[in-house]
This record gives sequence, C-alpha cells and structure tokens, in this order.
Amino acid sequence: MFFSVIVTYHPDVSRVQRMVDVLSSLNVMVVIVDNSEPNDDTLDFSSANLVSLGYNSGIAYAQNIGIAHAIEHNAKGIIFFDQDSHIDESLIAQLISSVDVSYPLVVAPVFFDEKNGFEYPAILVSQHGLRKKIYPSSWPEPAEVDIVISSGSTVNREGLDIIGMMNEDFFIDYVDTEWCLRARARGVSIKVLPDAIMKHSIGDNSLDLKYFKVPVHSPARRYYRVRNSFYLLTLPHIPKLLAVREILFAFLHQTVILCAVNGRRRYLSYFFKALKDAMQKKKGKISS
Repeated sequence: MFFSVIVTYHPDVSRVQRMVDVLSSLNVMVVIVDNSEPNDDTLDFSSANLVSLGYNSGIAYAQNIGIAHAIEHNAKGIIFFDQDSHIDESLIAQLISSVDVSYPLVVAPVFFDEKNGFEYPAILVSQHGLRKKIYPSSWPEPAEVDIVISSGSTVNREGLDIIGMMNEDFFIDYVDTEWCLRARARGVSIKVLPDAIMKHSIGDNSLDLKYFKVPVHSPARRYYRVRNSFYLLTLPHIPKLLAVREILFAFLHQTVILCAVNGRRRYLSYFFKALKDAMQKKKGKISS
C-alpha cells in the first residue's frame, strides 16, 4: 500500500480535506503531521491519520514522523505533499504507477505556480555543481533530473531505504535539495513525469525584476535560507560550486529585499543572526 505524508501549518482545512478525499479514493493511506501551535480550532480530517505536534517542528522533522509511520505499516512507497497543492486522481495514479517498480526510484510531477501560472523548473546539477533549469512539460518522455521540490515527489520503498530520512538539521529550506542530491549520490534516479501536472503555491510573494523573480519570505524564513546555504557547503554530497552559488544568491536576494520591502531592521537582524549561527555551526530551529 502507498502512503501520503502531508505536512501542515495552520492550513486551509477544506483544501487539505480535498487532498485527503482524492488520496483516499485511490486507497492511499494519508498521514497528516500538523506543525501548528495550539489554537481554538481542532483539526479533524476524515480518512486520515492526524499527528498534531502543537508546535512548529520544521518540515523535515514532521516529514520524518510521517515516514516512520509509513515504514512501520510496510508502505510500498510515499507521496509527499504540503498544504498548498492541488491534486486529482489522475495525477496520483500516474505517480504511483510510475514508481511502483522493483528498483529504487523517485518521481515527481511538473509544477505550475498557482498564482502566476508559470512552470517551475526542475534542476540538473553537473558533477562540478553547475545548475541548469529544465522545463519537462514539453518533453516526450520522463526527464531525469537532480533536484525537485518536495511536494508531489514520490519515492518507492526501495529508494527510501537507500536515501534515508529527511535531514532535520535544516529545519526548513534546502531540505528537499539536500535529500535529492543525497539520492543522486547514492545512485537513486529522480524523474519528472511530463504528463503529470500539479498546481502549487510556491513561496510567499515575489519581486519581479524582469529577468528573474526574487521570493519574499518573512525575516525568520530568510534566516534559514541564509544559514542553511552555508550548511550545504559542509556536506560531502553537495557540489561545492552549487553551495557557493546558493550562498551568493542568499546575499543577493537579501540585498534586493532590503531595498524593496518594509521592516528592514528585522530583516537585517535575522540576516546577521543567520551569519553568526552559520559560523558557529548551529542547526535546527532558530534559537530565541
């Protein structure tokens, strides 16, 4: 049996319930791990196993709880989602049928940004760490890639046993990047299915600079983006040039955001804390 792990944080309950209904209709067992802090609303999703943590544990820790539950119940594979994805029966059937093989494999759909309608690229990474964006929706066959976003990605049990759990040291940001490159380093293929389309809300707002977009996250979220880019540099399966690129882009995006948004003092405060914590090799959730 296939499982789906959905991580939520103060979600739109009706939207998540629609995801549960679609998955359940295809006999996919659903595990929802909720990172929301306690409030007056009690989440109750029919046809799903709900784990309410009562605090924000980070995406990787929450995913690992779901993964452990799936493994305990002898899952053949796991489909990962977050709360901002639109899915249908056809998509789920394609993901399952494509990954239901006897060799280790990860598959993912083609992502279209729900707000702006653009196709979100998959990433190829050369052995030296050079990135190349590709857009698999026009490809005649599945595209072998190196990095995809977590939501919608599907791994069979053979692949999961080789790749392993999510890295909780990141808390959030680059969790999917590290996991995908670990898969590559261990010989597990990742393929994007050109006919499997999923709409997804990626990031918060963004600044359109004509030739590229800069995602605008909260100051705290920027902290993880900056700090974790330095952490990438320490991992042996992450190409050094790729890690350096992420560090440079973290600085570039931070500069653009400081020039364009309000609350510059908070952004600067979190930025300098990220640099300090990176130098001190701090990991996991940000300390107060």
